[in-house]
Amino acid sequence: MNWLRNIALAGVAFGGSWGGAIWFWRETNRMPATSELALYLLVLPLLLLSTWWLGRKAWARASAAAATAGTVGAAPAAEATPAAPPLAPALQIAASAVRVPHGASMPELRAALAANRARPALDQELYDDDGYPILSARLADAGEAALREDLEHWRTTQALNDPRFDLAQWRALAAATSVLAELAALAASHEQLAPWLQQEQARQHNRLPPDAAPLPPPPVMQLLPVWPPEWQAPQRSLAEQWLRAIAIEAGWPSQRLASAAPPAAHTADAAQVLAGLLTRCGDPRQPCLAIVIAAGSHLSDAGIGRLANDNALFTANSPQGRIPGEGAAGLLLADPAQAALLAGSERGSLLQALHSGQRGSGADTVKRDTDPCLSSAASAVLQAAQVDGDALAAVTADTGHRTSRVTELMQVVTSVAPQLDPGADVASIGASCGSCGDVTWLTALAVADAEAQDRGGPVLCISNEDPYRRCAALLRPALPA
Repeated sequence: MNWLRNIALAGVAFGGSWGGAIWFWRETNRMPATSELALYLLVLPLLLLSTWWLGRKAWARASAAAATAGTVGAAPAAEATPAAPPLAPALQIAASAVRVPHGASMPELRAALAANRARPALDQELYDDDGYPILSARLADAGEAALREDLEHWRTTQALNDPRFDLAQWRALAAATSVLAELAALAASHEQLAPWLQQEQARQHNRLPPDAAPLPPPPVMQLLPVWPPEWQAPQRSLAEQWLRAIAIEAGWPSQRLASAAPPAAHTADAAQVLAGLLTRCGDPRQPCLAIVIAAGSHLSDAGIGRLANDNALFTANSPQGRIPGEGAAGLLLADPAQAALLAGSERGSLLQALHSGQRGSGADTVKRDTDPCLSSAASAVLQAAQVDGDALAAVTADTGHRTSRVTELMQVVTSVAPQLDPGADVASIGASCGSCGDVTWLTALAVADAEAQDRGGPVLCISNEDPYRRCAALLRPALPA
């Protein structure tokens, strides 16, 4: 098409020159000379075409120069565009421990979940108001009989009052004791602990050279238990004192154990405890080392009675009730610097972000659930961790068997991570191990920790078993796969 345009331009140049010259000569009624014929019929059209061609070339060069200048000028602007904000400090899950139905350890529980063997069963000891066995998730051996003997002896030596635990509380505390002993022993592997203890013993026996440089002490470890809301303040206080004694017996010195929390802090749930640790872990002046542990049990006449009185117990007449569970779960958490000083914590996962909120209405009563609280929490942690939903490797949750909770969970999974297989990539701990408050969610976090390490990618952990509270956490491998 360019050659047609060139012919048209040449025609316009020659036609205009010739037509104008002929019109001029006719109007002046004279014969043009040979030089005029050459000028107006040949030179003028060629001059017009040359001027147009040169002007076009100059315009093209000017445009190219302007474009180059614009590109160079835009480079500093592009460099000045703010990058993504740095990630907030994360807590490393150096170790986890569980004592829950179908698993006295994380490998045992995950094997049961993978084989679909983790299911509630008819209880042989507890019955509903109609005399039928309830469906429950019971520990194979809670160990409450041995705990009673040990704790009663310790309580007598400490001159402490009888807490009047019921059967469910004894079972919960026995599970918590076992979990804490395991995690405290791992904490006692801290590289600074043994040399510091040796130096302190030498100082106490006056065997320390005067010029000996003081060794750095291990960090102050926080022991943060989370108890069910029905536990009374004296019961919580005595249980915490008992756990502190267990941590000391496992090898952690009492002088490097944080003071007991005030009574007001005993009502905090696991999400609030973890959020507080995440907030403080970015301060380099305060090394972070903590054990967060939750314990509970509904498996006593009193526990089943409370659920039945609230119309919250699963029965044939109430299929949307809760299936009671029991157990304990704990996490050994540290900032990355302290985690590097713990034996066996080379892998682990990072608790990168956590977000919680409250529903506007209880999930047990709504007919058609449109509350965005859980989806907002999931979106918030993905944004805070700078993770796209397509990168999620798995989802774990404390979700139980109730239709409202399962539907709510699946809506979030489909929305943020549609690539995941609900059968292979989503683990609902409540449906397998029963409903037990914060124990179920900390168990889901422990499973998410293991999944993040094995799959080598981020894992979303969700809590939606409570009627109102909704929580989401994002875990990623501490080391790239």
